[in-house]
Amino acid sequence: MKWYEQKFVNHRDWMLDNCQLLGLDSNELVLAMMIDFFNEHNEPISMEALHQKTGMTLEEVDRTISVLCAKKYLEIRASAANVCFSLNGLFETDVARSERVLDSSLYSVFESEFGRPLSNQEMEKISDWNRTTDKKMIIYALREASAYQKLNVAYIDRILTEWKNRGLTLQQIEEA
Repeated sequence: MKWYEQKFVNHRDWMLDNCQLLGLDSNELVLAMMIDFFNEHNEPISMEALHQKTGMTLEEVDRTISVLCAKKYLEIRASAANVCFSLNGLFETDVARSERVLDSSLYSVFESEFGRPLSNQEMEKISDWNRTTDKKMIIYALREASAYQKLNVAYIDRILTEWKNRGLTLQQIEEA
């Protein structure tokens, strides 16, 4: 399963985080997010539905879909039963591959330390940390929680928050 197909990955948050790197303008971003919303809720997608939900004119919707297709972010497949709008190309870009969105080794470390598989909520939180915090700092927080026998994500989150509030750097934590 690809990283963006995991249940705990929020596509729209990722798009918002990376819209500048992806080179998306406001219409492209809104349309991609609306297509993702429709796909997530298994709602049929049509030009008219996109027009109504986004407030764009039909011409703007058509032009924006063409741009997303040209950038290879959007693929439209038609079958006898329906039309499928796939944004997989958006998540398979070089930007997505270079992002540290999911780090399976970090999950493995947590699962090994916790002695059990992680829940979806725990995986989401670790993914959030991984986007904003150095991986080594996350591991050090896990080690500190383990030393106090407080192996839960909430406790580790409090450690990371406290370190951030105190302005501690990775180097200072390593020296301590």
